[in-house]
Amino acid sequence: MFLSDEGLVKLSDYGLGEYLNPFHSAKSTAWYMAPEAFGGEREQKSDVWSLGISLIELAEGRNPFEGYNPGKVRDRVCEYRPPSLFSEKWSATFMGFVKKCLVKDEEHRWSVSELMEVSSLSED
Repeated sequence: MFLSDEGLVKLSDYGLGEYLNPFHSAKSTAWYMAPEAFGGEREQKSDVWSLGISLIELAEGRNPFEGYNPGKVRDRVCEYRPPSLFSEKWSATFMGFVKKCLVKDEEHRWSVSELMEVSSLSED
């Protein structure tokens, strides 16, 4: 994610970090990887997972995998329940949106077009 001085937010390919900072990217890129990506498979819904992790990070102020090395992130993503929002200050709609992004089985994870049909994330 890139944030301009004017507050414009742009999303980027999560693999771009490798080119920007190769010494830091392996650790931080793993934070956003979907379960299937750890097996070498990526698809559009893999980016939906990355979006869900990004939303948690933006809402809570820290990545749910912060402090873990790439191997530990892989274990947490592949073997444990997906992360979720901790605070109850978020609307049920927003919490549900994030939950739909972080479904481990990509066949059941919502697609971009399904997510775009959510009318509002701020009110129930």
